[in-house]
Amino acid sequence: NIDVVLLASAVGPDFNPRRIERLLTVAYQSGGAPVVLLTKADLDEVLPYERQLAAIVPAVPVVAVSGLRGDGVQELRAYLLRGKTAVLIGSSGVGKSTLINHLLGAESLPTAEVHRSGQGRHTTSHRQLIKLPGGSMIIDTPGLREVQIWAGGDTLGVAFADIDDLARGCRFTDCRHRQEPGCAVIAAEAGGALDTSRLTNYRKLQGELRAIEVRADIRLRLEERRKWKVIHRAVRKGNKG
Repeated sequence: NIDVVLLASAVGPDFNPRRIERLLTVAYQSGGAPVVLLTKADLDEVLPYERQLAAIVPAVPVVAVSGLRGDGVQELRAYLLRGKTAVLIGSSGVGKSTLINHLLGAESLPTAEVHRSGQGRHTTSHRQLIKLPGGSMIIDTPGLREVQIWAGGDTLGVAFADIDDLARGCRFTDCRHRQEPGCAVIAAEAGGALDTSRLTNYRKLQGELRAIEVRADIRLRLEERRKWKVIHRAVRKGNKG
């Protein structure tokens, strides 16, 4: 089981709140407690990034870390308790391997720099389960360009708690916040109380979840149909006998 999900995002040109929203949705789907890591904090002033995160993930801890200096590593250790398992996810080149090396106290994992374009090189090509000195475990994952969400539970409502709260004021309980009359979410966006890009990302993830659910329903119906075909064939065979 995953106890903690560390969402790593470097400060600088590669910082993307929309990607963090997606990662946060995946974190809640895993059942682990999310912690956002602002990596490479030595390269830029972190306060503007912390303010952006406070607007979209107000209830999620944020730790600024520097792989170069080791800043924030001790604060991070507070979430890596003995007997607990954490998973570290994020794009390539955000400093995941460097961070784990600091936690290990040794240069055990290869590292690479982020390109000038903000794109990182893959230095981890497969998942690794690593035991840390304090007795916790951490899973280092390959750099992710895109993370696939999956159906199950109201994790979107948790990741977008502000939109979920606004939705309580919608006229219809099944409102999808697109063109429905009396939609409190649309009204909040129009009035400037809800960021348009955040709502757009919410709708995108909502559509992905819906598509996944539809595909799952189709598979279930096909499986049910095949099951009944087998039963009917068995009945016909029995009647002939």
